[in-house]
Amino acid sequence: MKITKITLHLVNVPETNWWWSDDEHGQPGHQNDEHFVAEVDTDAGLTGLTQIERMTAHDVVENTVRGWLGTDVLSVNLAKNPSALPKSFEQAVLDLRGQALGVPIWQLLGGRVRDRVPITMCTGYKTPEHTAEQAAAGWEQGFRWYKMKCCTGRDVTPEDRLQHIERRVRAIHEAAPGMGIRPDIRWRLEEVWVAQELARRLDGLPMESFESPIAKGAYGGSYSEWRRLRQTIQVPVGDHTGNCDDLLLRVQAEALDYAIVGSPSHLVDIQYSHFAHGLGLGGWSQCVQYGPGAAMGLHVAACMPHLTQPYDMVGPMAWEHDLTNEPFGFEDGALLVPDRPGLGFTLDLDAVNRYLVNRYVLEAE
Repeated sequence: MKITKITLHLVNVPETNWWWSDDEHGQPGHQNDEHFVAEVDTDAGLTGLTQIERMTAHDVVENTVRGWLGTDVLSVNLAKNPSALPKSFEQAVLDLRGQALGVPIWQLLGGRVRDRVPITMCTGYKTPEHTAEQAAAGWEQGFRWYKMKCCTGRDVTPEDRLQHIERRVRAIHEAAPGMGIRPDIRWRLEEVWVAQELARRLDGLPMESFESPIAKGAYGGSYSEWRRLRQTIQVPVGDHTGNCDDLLLRVQAEALDYAIVGSPSHLVDIQYSHFAHGLGLGGWSQCVQYGPGAAMGLHVAACMPHLTQPYDMVGPMAWEHDLTNEPFGFEDGALLVPDRPGLGFTLDLDAVNRYLVNRYVLEAE
């Protein structure tokens, strides 16, 4: 079964109003991001669906995807990283294989360990007032955890950063008292004493964790300061881990409660998750995609054994339309993992045409 044609749809779907960030405190340019979604046709009459990695240059996308033409999707070895866009290529191949075999993608990834994936309402930068409005709306939708990016260039001093986070956390709690809260601080508190002060100010509030609170390399790469932070606050600490060596070092240093795994490959993400689980760590992963990419993230998350905390899923509800024909099942703060063959989702071409910026058709010679 060989790839004979690829249709690249360049689309720009507006965000749900101020989902990621508002016009006062955030990154309104984020709302104008363009994304490539690809239909991958084969000589067997099957069509696979994938979403191209975000913020990839257009010429790189076209040249890389053109190289997929002629690939035998049933024999290509994904473990050998055959594409410069590995996650996008893996999704297309696995969708086609799953359809051909009549099984969902999660079955091809070793089998799921859960049939629903709890997710955060994963958001960006905004004022406390807009944060509260969104948290209240999210609670009504069924979200039970709110994750927010914290601190921008406006927050210059430690006190600025502390006030930014505290005000927004309190706004969430007042708007939705049952909501668990995950500030994604992006290492911007820098020093242990600042994170300790934040924990003191937020004592008694429903903090799910502090994500990436202090400087990554504190100090000397030994993670001794991360250990000291964990020993002195009650809030669990999570951070992104780059590879298995880094993860092992963190565990040996007792520097982490939760591992956030992520790599350029879906297959490697699952390997990292198994490694973290074997080391006794929980944690989560994340996906920032429209519906087609979010669907793949859902299959991968279903197979991650270390996923003890809600998964960061920006889509599919973050955009005005998820571009899929099939709805995403959402119950009690969790997305339901589909049992349909392959990805389990198909492209809504009417919606694609509504948001289309450009289209490129690549065919085998």
